[in-house]
Amino acid sequence: MSIFRFDLPTTGIQPSEKLLVIKLRVLLVYAGSVAAFFVPPTPALLALMLMGFYLRTFGWEGGHHRYFAHRSFKTSRAFQFVLACLGASSGQRGPLWWACFHRAHHRHADTPQDPHTPVGNGRMYAYLGWLFDKNNCDTNLDDAKDLTRYPELVWVNKYHYLLPYLYLAGVYALGQWTPLFGGDAGIAAVVWGFFVSTLLSLQGSLLVNAFAHSPRPGWFTYRSYRTPDTSLNHWLLCLLSLGASWHNNHHRYMNSARAGFRWWELDITYLTLRALAAVGLVWDLREVPEHVLLEASRPDEGGLSTDRGDRQ
Repeated sequence: MSIFRFDLPTTGIQPSEKLLVIKLRVLLVYAGSVAAFFVPPTPALLALMLMGFYLRTFGWEGGHHRYFAHRSFKTSRAFQFVLACLGASSGQRGPLWWACFHRAHHRHADTPQDPHTPVGNGRMYAYLGWLFDKNNCDTNLDDAKDLTRYPELVWVNKYHYLLPYLYLAGVYALGQWTPLFGGDAGIAAVVWGFFVSTLLSLQGSLLVNAFAHSPRPGWFTYRSYRTPDTSLNHWLLCLLSLGASWHNNHHRYMNSARAGFRWWELDITYLTLRALAAVGLVWDLREVPEHVLLEASRPDEGGLSTDRGDRQ
């Protein structure tokens, strides 16, 4: 019997790996990144780290989030598969798991049914604890019926952990057997090109979960819209998350391919999508309606709304 099945069920609960395995994989990323203090970076290693960070952060923000969770643009089946693999290689699980839990976050934002709200649970739970909650491990495929009709996505979701390992192997080979890093630099390439870049990419998502929801804006946050939740725009995290931190904007109009609604709200994911659209890899990017843009309040004046109606 093959270890990896290709005829996976497309309905019901898709079980994850054991919770201990999930915890160990996350902790390995943190532990592996400590080696960066003992492996001096070179310009080539830093470039590899930044490239890995950018590509895989776009994988989860442009792929898992804006495409699979919100369908904010269209693409081919082939490039859809590329996005799924790129997002999975970031260490943020598979596209169906990501979409299911993120859709639940929007349906139940800041309520007890929200899988990772800091409201009532604390910031550490929203940052990392929710990933270690046994109730958040499996994927309910029935919550992503628009995605399960593609068997290859179901497969990537089941065996998502293979993609980071493949990326790690590729980075090692690049450092060990090519002249780009001076030769015999496989370990250094893995430390900076895999562990550090993976850790930074994870922070873009985890810190938004922890700090882009709060009843009151702080030094680095503001509200532009009166949404029925505590979502905030967090300008300090916009680079680390490639634009995902414009979270209050996103909760106001979640299906837009764009999260930075104002000209100064830098959204690298949206700029990347525009570039991909220019070469025909994606199309029909959903834009923010003019009335939504005009609705924005001045920074820090956006209060909480009691209306939990359609925010699309």
